Amino acid sequence: MIGTKVRIFVGILLFTVLLASGCSLLPAKKEEPPQPAAGLLDQHAWRCYQRALGYMDQSRYELARQQFAFAASSAESKSLYEDAIDGLRRSEQIIAQKR
Repeated sequence: MIGTKVRIFVGILLFTVLLASGCSLLPAKKEEPPQPAAGLLDQHAWRCYQRALGYMDQSRYELARQQFAFAASSAESKSLYEDAIDGLRRSEQIIAQKR
């Protein structure tokens, strides 16, 4: 009789532990998406910006416009973004004047 009570008690205890471990009163945490290493996008943006300036010097305005757009879309710093947008506008103006 004592063995049966112990078995029932252990069974109820195990059931309670399993039930408690599977249920949580707190909502699940939302995990943040992985962030790229700091500065990698800005380095890419800077390379695109430099390439665009080279294309402008070579009068290859379509390619310059594309590289300025890449630089603006991947720039992390505000100054690089603004410079890339300015270059994009300048290249578009020159393209429009040539048409």
